[in-house]
Amino acid sequence: MDTTHLLSDQSMQRFIRDGYVSFKVNLPPAFHKALYDKTEQMFASVGNPSNNLLPRLPEIQQVFTDPTFKGAMVSILGLDYYLHPHRHCHENHPNSGDQVMHMDSTFNSVPAIDDNHRHHHTRWAMAFYYPQDTPVEMGPTAVWPRSQYCNSQPPLEKRDEVALVGEAGTVAIVNFDIFHRQMCNHSEKTRYMMKFIFSRMSEPTHPSWNHQGANWQKSDDLQEPIWSYLWQWHLGKQNGEPEDILLETADELRDLLRSDQEIVGIQAAYKLGKLGPKGLEKLIEVITDNDPVSCRNAIYGLTQISELAVPALVNLLLHHSAKVRARAADTLYDLGLNARSSLPALIECLSDQNDQVRYHAANAIGTVTYDQDIDIEPLAKALKDKVDLVRRNAALSLARLGRRANQDESVLKEALADPDHLVRAFSVQALERIGTPKAMAVLLDHLRAARWCPRH
Repeated sequence: MDTTHLLSDQSMQRFIRDGYVSFKVNLPPAFHKALYDKTEQMFASVGNPSNNLLPRLPEIQQVFTDPTFKGAMVSILGLDYYLHPHRHCHENHPNSGDQVMHMDSTFNSVPAIDDNHRHHHTRWAMAFYYPQDTPVEMGPTAVWPRSQYCNSQPPLEKRDEVALVGEAGTVAIVNFDIFHRQMCNHSEKTRYMMKFIFSRMSEPTHPSWNHQGANWQKSDDLQEPIWSYLWQWHLGKQNGEPEDILLETADELRDLLRSDQEIVGIQAAYKLGKLGPKGLEKLIEVITDNDPVSCRNAIYGLTQISELAVPALVNLLLHHSAKVRARAADTLYDLGLNARSSLPALIECLSDQNDQVRYHAANAIGTVTYDQDIDIEPLAKALKDKVDLVRRNAALSLARLGRRANQDESVLKEALADPDHLVRAFSVQALERIGTPKAMAVLLDHLRAARWCPRH
């Protein structure tokens, strides 16, 4: 696409660090005013439509097709990003009160993250759209910048809240995992914020923003190992930066994984990842422990080690503990293309007796096989699993595979009638990305019967 609307190197680096970027779409004020009025009427007549927000207000699609919006989203999530079926209109009445800072739930939105474990790779983002002018007194959404890579709230001295204010037509794209909240509305007018989730469908193999060769601007922040690694990942350099000189030993870093300060534990994990085989040995020891904090942090170090970690993780897929097997499958998902060689073992895991192992394996297959042709029969079988989360992730993996899944329109046709709405939605996306005449015929036939009428 035209690079005019893509993010710059500087904007992309700010997003990686701070977790958000704001801009205004190029639509006239009358568009946003009309949409605000229609939103008011919708709430008065039918209430909050939740996931039916877009069918109720189809004009919002013009926000998504705006070149500035598309340029920012392509920069962050790649050219073939996907509008997730979960969305919500947040209504903030006058004097409604402050909301507490929180991360959004992963259970209903982002597929099946083990024990609410957050991944650092940018595969999910949210878009917040304001149809009205939203100064701070009107109760905008506020975020804690740089909070998106931690599972717990940052220390008090790091909680510098930023209000995402703006004129009508302002959009903020934020990392899915950033801490955020609704501020108190001190005005006399209801504030609306329309939230949509977007997903990366392809692993980065080259910069998707307007990259002009800039180097990462390093700092002394404790999160620096995360940020610089993710810059390399977005560039398509799957193995990250060359090894740095470290002051701590592998044993010292292993002990730091259990630190009461989460960011210290995460930093230790990334440093262990730079130690190669020595770091791998310690990290594998830790993820077979029962301590949830150190196990969670160890996964970040294993993603830094990259391909070198894959054989050890594949071995853990046979571990006697289902938690360890699930953790290994989840880590292989996070490794993405670097875990290509794990595909046969992940397919075997689709038959595991444990539900978590199966749904993590189903999720991983779609990221490790992006550039491979595979036999998708195991995923087709997983689409009929008794567990909703397994079927969801199998459908999403088939969507990521796209044309490489083109021999199985029939199983996706059956999935369009699945009782779980996310299975149905991901199956629609899979058929669209397959794109063959047969797949499109199945999709159109389904959409004819599934037309949505806003009056009933």
